[in-house]
Amino acid sequence: MKDMLKKLGTLALTFVVMFSMVTNVFAATQGTITLHTGKHNVNGVEFKVYKMMNATVTADGESAAYTIADNFRKFFTQNSYATDEQAYNYIKKNVKTAVFQNKVKEYVKTENLVAVETLIGTDAKTYTIENLDAGYYVIIPSGENYTPMFTTVAKATQDVYLKGKTPDVDKTVDGDKWNSAQVGDPIRFKVESMVPNMTGFDKYTFKLTDTMSSGLTVTKETLNEKVTIGNKQLTDTEYTVTVKGQEITIEINDFIKYKDQANEAIVFEYDAVLNENAVTAGKETNTANVEYGNDPDHLTQGTPDKVIVRTHNLTITKKNGDGTETLAGAEFNLYRGTDTNGDPIEFVDLRNGEYRVATDADNQLTKTSTLVSPTNGKITVKGLDDGKYTLVETKAPDGYNKLTTPTTITIEASSDNNGTDVTVTGNDVTVNNNKGSLLPETGGMGTVLFTVVGVGGILAVLYSFMKSNKKNKLNENK
Repeated sequence: MKDMLKKLGTLALTFVVMFSMVTNVFAATQGTITLHTGKHNVNGVEFKVYKMMNATVTADGESAAYTIADNFRKFFTQNSYATDEQAYNYIKKNVKTAVFQNKVKEYVKTENLVAVETLIGTDAKTYTIENLDAGYYVIIPSGENYTPMFTTVAKATQDVYLKGKTPDVDKTVDGDKWNSAQVGDPIRFKVESMVPNMTGFDKYTFKLTDTMSSGLTVTKETLNEKVTIGNKQLTDTEYTVTVKGQEITIEINDFIKYKDQANEAIVFEYDAVLNENAVTAGKETNTANVEYGNDPDHLTQGTPDKVIVRTHNLTITKKNGDGTETLAGAEFNLYRGTDTNGDPIEFVDLRNGEYRVATDADNQLTKTSTLVSPTNGKITVKGLDDGKYTLVETKAPDGYNKLTTPTTITIEASSDNNGTDVTVTGNDVTVNNNKGSLLPETGGMGTVLFTVVGVGGILAVLYSFMKSNKKNKLNENK
């Protein structure tokens, strides 16, 4: 009896171990889909969510086994894909094509399927669908402006991104819609678009055009461009770059070969240098767009997108110790950041206390690293980035003590409308100097009088001696 109980216990333990192994391999999963709409205006757009395939997923969420969801079984059988494996392969091969996407849209409409979830677009940029069982889902936007999105829920969170049917343009500068920079800085631009639907065509043109404003210098040699489609970076033989004046054009060669990658991202990246013209304009607004189509003489244009680059001024006011007088003749060096061991910033002297950050194009003879306060004590420096700077006084005004401690300056720029209007703080500083007091004197009037009296006494004694000596000689001659 004991042996029987021991065997049953061992068998039960084996089942427990086997069950825990199975649950480690395939786990019941629930998750959340987060829909990102980006710059698209989705006010009033309905997003309906349908489950196409069931899934059991591994505990790490990296693998899944799929079976056809009941409400989509008719969809696959009427397209001659009756088994789970056939349905899986059908999706994998065709999900990015407009034909497949249109078939899914038509099926849910004609079969009057009930959506798992329906979201209504607002001004928000993200939307969440929660408590979804593991599976393969389609999110279908209403109207004809956006493509359906397909995704597997295999982990706790899953992100999907809304894409338009036609290529849109999303341009950023150094990762944002606006940025500050210093004259002479290289600016990195990024433009994102997408591979359009090229079904039915055997040739196609796709190119980016970006017109730089006058405050940016662009050359083919310094463009430092990078072009990617999906996860693949193109070589420089797979696209053609043209720079004409302020206009950049990047055309992708033999674009039709990307026909099967519809809706995948196309990303262009390239550099321009902020020049002296940016100081006058105050802000640089730059617009990019794409052109595409099967007829190179009649291309369709996308919706353009712009970014703004700004540069800032710094005012340094030199005053006496109590701030009642402005001082001329003070000399300074300005360093970018907090390290003063390197070279100070070089400037072009615009006269009357105004200076502009110098560029490589400026004549070396016209450059100076010394800022000098004029009669009104105010120095204006143009063409600076936001961030930290260090001001070091190298010469004080005549009669004043030179400052021994550097002045740290922090310029901050903020905007609520992507750089159209900017609030700048920390760009107006006052530097005070104290007068140098005279050192104590020696050799005052008391000493002078003593010296005069002493000399007079000596002369009187000498005179008396000489007179006495002369008198004695006269007496001797008598």
